[in-house]
Amino acid sequence: MKKTEIITIGNEILIGKTRDTNSSWLAKRITKFGHIISRITTIPDDIDIIAATLKESLDRSPDIIITSGGLGPTWEDLTLKAIAKGLNRELKLDKMAYGMLKRRYDNIFKKGITKVGGMTETREKMAYLPEDSYPLSNPVGAAPGVEIKEGTSTIICLPGVPAELKGIFKQHIIPILKKDAGKFIERTLFFQGIGESEVAPMISSIQKQFPEIYLKTHPKLTEQLDIELSITAFNIENAEEIINQVLKIIKKKIIELDGKIIA
Repeated sequence: MKKTEIITIGNEILIGKTRDTNSSWLAKRITKFGHIISRITTIPDDIDIIAATLKESLDRSPDIIITSGGLGPTWEDLTLKAIAKGLNRELKLDKMAYGMLKRRYDNIFKKGITKVGGMTETREKMAYLPEDSYPLSNPVGAAPGVEIKEGTSTIICLPGVPAELKGIFKQHIIPILKKDAGKFIERTLFFQGIGESEVAPMISSIQKQFPEIYLKTHPKLTEQLDIELSITAFNIENAEEIINQVLKIIKKKIIELDGKIIA
């Protein structure tokens, strides 16, 4: 099981112009492989803030740190420069990243997608990586992702464009997660006729009895009150058996409280 932190970078997210769908998409996939998301942070395109946030994250020693955003060719794409500062490494032209970018732009120029071929100054900017980094090919766009080892942590920098982030994640990150995949089991129980405050004591009691299980109620705003109960387990032996046991206890308690189980 790997502990993962996500750092989403972008002024456009903080001012509400762009919705952050990347972190929720990443969290769902990472959790699916039995790993834990311990923190999601959103910060602006600011070198000092990005560098400081990275250092704070490294102090917690997560297995993986994933950043999204700020890898493009424009002036406000500052992530790699900030990462280099946070790691106290030089930003250097990476030949492999340069080759990836050149092939990409030569290809789209031949197809007539862009009017300018070859490597320009702004395109070359995306090939400057922190020292001792490894570029990750981008199957959808231009900017390569970046993998960096720092102590016991692996830092993975992904573009902010959702299609590019997803493409690199599927191609390069899923194999990493599969190597140490944990067990992830989730069950959902729907019932009605009982308010959230009424089931709260029961949930607290069961949570204490089964600390390895995560319980959460979700009230739904419908004509009749529906409450969704999610049960999640990570890397637990006989997890299926434990979850089924908890479900039986919860169903019995709901019936005792005159609630109606829907599904």
